[in-house]
Parts: sequence; C-alpha cells; structure tokens
Amino acid sequence: MNILYFFEFAYRCFLLALAVYHMVKHNTRFMKSILLVFALTFLPELIYLLLNIEIDSFSILIYLVILFMTLYLGGSFGYYDKFSWWDRITHFLSGAAFVGFGIATIRAGSELSNILILLFGFNFSITLHVFWEVLEYLSDCVLHGNAQRWQKIHVNKDHLSINHVSDKAIQPAGLVDTMNDFNCCIIGAALATIIWWVIL
Repeated sequence: MNILYFFEFAYRCFLLALAVYHMVKHNTRFMKSILLVFALTFLPELIYLLLNIEIDSFSILIYLVILFMTLYLGGSFGYYDKFSWWDRITHFLSGAAFVGFGIATIRAGSELSNILILLFGFNFSITLHVFWEVLEYLSDCVLHGNAQRWQKIHVNKDHLSINHVSDKAIQPAGLVDTMNDFNCCIIGAALATIIWWVIL
C-alpha cells in the first residue's frame, strides 16, 4: 500500500506542476483538464470514505493512468485524433480497471462465491462502458460533437477531430467506433477477470 500512496502523491505533485506550467503559459484549456484529472484522483478514496469500499492498488493505478490518457492527452492534446489506436487502448485499460472496481464493490460485506464475484466485476465493467457510450451519444446529439466519430471530419472551436475508420468499412463510422470501444472493453475486462480468478 505504501507504494500506491507514494505513486499517488508523486502523481498529484506532477499534475499540480503541470497546472502551474499551463497557467504561466496561459493555456487555460490544458489547465482545466489537469485540474479535473487532479480532482478525480481522489475518487477511490471518496468511495472508501463514503461506502467503505476498498479498491485494489492495481485497479487504482490503471485508473490514474486512464485519467491522464483520456482527459489530458486525449482531450486536450487531441491524441484521439492523432492516433487511431488511442481510443481502443483507453477502453481496453478501463475495461480491466473497472473489473477491480466491481469486485471491490461486491466483496464489501458479502459472502459470495468467487465465481459470482468475478461475474459481477466483469458485468460491472461492461455496464459502465455502456453508460459511457450512451453519454457520448447524448453529447453528440445535444452538443453536435463527434465523440462517437460518426463524422469523417468535425471542426469545432477548439480543434479538428478526425475519424480513423476505414472508408472500406461496411458499417457507418459511428457504429464501428462504438463497437470497437465495446470489443476492447470486453477483452480488457475478460483478461482482468481471468487474472482475478487466479488471485481469488
């Protein structure tokens, strides 16, 4: 546990240093995403304080990496548009991490068999991803964005987003993007469930 605390402390110091750097450079968009990542680093501790659910160190570490990859590098620096594989990696990692969150949730004060615990963790991860994709869809509908990459090229005031789906795809780009996200999540969650089977 001491390693996790040290990592979290170093991670938060790094985020604050980045926020100060962007403040000095007057990059408010970058500073906002860093401060959001910083605030979300306290979510596992908040879950423990409010619900007495203790998430394992490995899942927390992956969660912290995902925050940085999605909100800062992906959102502010446009890595989703620069690298076609970026979105898939983040969904794979979050699929793995949220299995741990689900297992911690169901194990808190329960005496279930390992197979039920693992099934719940796997399904918990998949369910979170379903909600995430629904939020992306609603965001695109209401804000006319391109989170699900349904447009080949989308220009907004901040940046240009590009759809990496091949023109030879037999389905619409937004559907291909969403299904790739689900598939990567399922693979990540399945691998994490297998690892947890060995641990439990």
